[in-house]
Amino acid sequence: MNLISEFSTALLRARQRKQATQEQVAWSLGISHATYNAWECGHRLCPYKHVIALINYFDDEQFTRSMLRMLLTLQHQMAGLDKMPRAEISTYYMKLIALLTSECAAWLQEM
Repeated sequence: MNLISEFSTALLRARQRKQATQEQVAWSLGISHATYNAWECGHRLCPYKHVIALINYFDDEQFTRSMLRMLLTLQHQMAGLDKMPRAEISTYYMKLIALLTSECAAWLQEM
């Protein structure tokens, strides 16, 4: 399954679990129904800021996990990790997790 169809499927399922209409989701994000429909039908991906807004709107663990998986896949491809040995990839992600943990802890202390 490609990234766009994976995204649109996750979006549709999250909306159905929330029992919302496309219009309701679009209104809550401040976008047009046509724009939201294009995302859910798999015509295009939404900008990152809207992924965050969708995660907040749906408040759905399955959807959040799907979005995280997709973002990791994009990052993996952009970093060229698919050409690295598995051990190096594991090390890369362990470092990434450590950095994220550190940043989250620092951010929480600032709150």
